[in-house]
Parts: sequence; structure tokens; C-alpha cells
Amino acid sequence: MPNNGEELTDHEYIPLCVLNTFFALTAIVLNSVTIHAIRKTSSASLPKNLRVLLLNLAFSDLSVGLVVQPFYIIYLTFSFESQEGDNLQKMETLSLVIGTEFLCASILGVLALSVDRFLAVYLHLRYQEIVTPKRVVSILILSWVISTIISLFWITQEYYYYFLSIFLTVFFGTCLTTIALLHCKIYSVVRRHRFQIAAQQVQGSGQTEDETRATIERQKSSVSSAFYIYRFLLACYLPNMFTEFALLKIKERILMIFHKYTMTLLLVNSCLNPLIYCWKLRHIRRTIRMILRNIFVRGTVVQAAGEVES
Repeated sequence: MPNNGEELTDHEYIPLCVLNTFFALTAIVLNSVTIHAIRKTSSASLPKNLRVLLLNLAFSDLSVGLVVQPFYIIYLTFSFESQEGDNLQKMETLSLVIGTEFLCASILGVLALSVDRFLAVYLHLRYQEIVTPKRVVSILILSWVISTIISLFWITQEYYYYFLSIFLTVFFGTCLTTIALLHCKIYSVVRRHRFQIAAQQVQGSGQTEDETRATIERQKSSVSSAFYIYRFLLACYLPNMFTEFALLKIKERILMIFHKYTMTLLLVNSCLNPLIYCWKLRHIRRTIRMILRNIFVRGTVVQAAGEVES
């Protein structure tokens, strides 16, 4: 999160604004296309629970580009123009509240996706009976409520900034650790299923073997995509978390500027998830390809018709 405002120079302010503007536009375009593609993908190709979880994550990423980064750029502008007093304080608080809400919602969305993928491979055939779409939606609503409550704590940052910084860093660290443990458990369960398939091949129980193999293959791409989402999340969040801890002890200017770049890296994560969906989930990739083809073909037809009329 942004720290107490310090003056920025031209060579510090301009690159930050350019980077945030570029990645904000990228996040808006990529996540908008991804949301449309997820909605267009058939239910047979994309299970309802996974669809809801991916839509939630794409929406939070879209909100980062649409809301969080513009406010962060405005905050940087206030710092650059050496705004003093209430204006800078209010903009910093607003930036903290908005940024915390959507970033917490994003990391909780990744946590919910990892829990869902773990239950899918662990519960096996009982998954659809236990993990219903209504329960998934309820969990996601709860995650947004928690994110909103945590973000509102920043209104009191003037008195509890030190405590809130530690709490938020520990909260992110706990979520990242939990996701890592879930993926280790997923790997363990998938490995055990493979051993079961090998044993069933020896025993000749073909029907059970086919069911187990079909389930593993069906979950493979979604589990793999959840793992890559976590890896990129880790790469984007860890530098900011380490810098937050360092700033609690050291108030060097170079560290404060580096903190702003790690904040930008943290926001860049909202651009990466749509790329993972396209890479690892072939049904979404196919739908996005069809959407883009329709857009360009329609644009070409309209242009050709205009030339004919003229």
C-alpha cells in the first residue's frame, strides 16, 4: 500500500505513471475480453463452480485496472505536486481503502479457487454433491465482505498505520501460505490417484480405472491454471510484502521509491491472470479466438461495405 506522501521528482513520477497507465489499460482490455469469453463458454466445457470462481477473479482484476490504478496515479500526482495537508492525506486514505478492498478480494478469490480445485480432486465423485454453486457464491460474497471490512480500517491509518501495515502483510502472507499448502495437497492427491490407476490396471478393474482417469484428465487443466495463477501472484506480492516490513524499520528515500515500484508490480498481477486462462484453459482460449475473429471479420466487412458505397 502507499506510504505517507513524499515528494517525487520527474524521473521518479513519470515512469510510475506511464507503467500504471499502460498496465491499467491492459488489465481493462484483457479482463473485459476474458469475462465475455467465460460467459460465452458452454457449461459442458466449463463447470459452473469454476465459471463463477473465474468470473469473480476476472471481475476483481478488472476493478484493479478500472479503479485502483487510476486512483493510484492520482495519488502519485498529488505526491509529485507536493500537495500538503488534508488533500494529500485524503487522497492517500482513499487510495489505500480502494486498493486494499480489491487486492484482498483478488487474493481471496485465488484462495477460493485453490480450495475448490483441492476439493474437486479430493472429494472425487462426491464433489458436485457437496460443493454446490450456491455455496460457492456464498463464500465469494463473504470474501468481498471481509475485503470491505479490512479496507475500511485504513480510515484510521493516522493512528494505527504501523499496526495495519503489519496486519495486512501478515494477512497476505497467511493467504499465500495456505494456497501453497493446498497445492502441495493437490499434488499429493493426484499422485495417489495415479498409483490407484496403476494398481487397478494390474487388478483389471477397468470401469473404476476409466472413471478415475477421466476425472484426473478433466481436472488437470483447471488445477494447472490455478497453480500458475498462484505462482504469478506470489511473484507480484512478495516484493511488496518484504518492502512493507523494511519500511517499518527503515525510512530511506530510495526504499520509499522502490516501494512504489513494488506496488506497481503488485497491481500488474491483474493483467497476468487472463493470459493464464488463455494458455491453460483451451475452451476459454477457443472462445476468445472466436470473439476476436468475429470482431476483426465484422470490422473488415463493414470497411469493405463502406468502400463499395463510396
